[in-house]
Amino acid sequence: MKLAAFGVCLFLTLGSFLAAQEPVKPGKEHAFLAETEGEWSVSIASPGGNMNGKCVYKMAHNGIWLTSQLDMKMGEGPFTGTGLDSYDPIKKKFVSVWVDSMSATPLLLEGDRSPDGKKVTMTGKGPAPDGTSTPYKTETEYVSKDKHIFKMWMGTTTGEPMMVATYERKK
Repeated sequence: MKLAAFGVCLFLTLGSFLAAQEPVKPGKEHAFLAETEGEWSVSIASPGGNMNGKCVYKMAHNGIWLTSQLDMKMGEGPFTGTGLDSYDPIKKKFVSVWVDSMSATPLLLEGDRSPDGKKVTMTGKGPAPDGTSTPYKTETEYVSKDKHIFKMWMGTTTGEPMMVATYERKK
C-alpha cells in the first residue's frame, strides 16, 4: 500500500516537471544513430569462444533513442541483450544503457564521437563477474554503412579487449 501511494506521488511530481520541460528534439547525433536501423548479423570473438547471432536496431521515443535487441547462442544456452543509446545534448555526450541475460545490473556508459566520425568511445561502470562494479570501455568503429566493429574492455580499459563483435547489415 505504501508503495502504491509512493508511485502516485512520484507520477504526479514527475508529470508536472515533465509538462514544464521542453522535449529533446532529434539532432544530427540522433540521425547518426538512426543510420544503424535494421537487422544485422553479429559474430563475436572472445577468449571464451566465438558466437554468432543477430541484432535488430530501431529508433524509439520520438527519434532520440536507438534500441538494440541482441540474440545469440552460447554453450550454456541463449544469450539476449537490450541496449538503449542516445545523445544527451545537455552533457554533449553519447550515452548508453545495456542489460542482458547474464546480469541483473545495468552497464552505464557515456562518451564521444571521434572528430572524423568513424568511432564512438565510451566509458563507465558495470557488473564484474563477482557482482561488484568495475570499469568498462567500449569502442565502436563504423567501417561503412553496412559494417561496424564493437570492442569491449572490462576491468581494465587498456590492452587487448575482452571481446570483439563484428556487425554486418543483412541485405
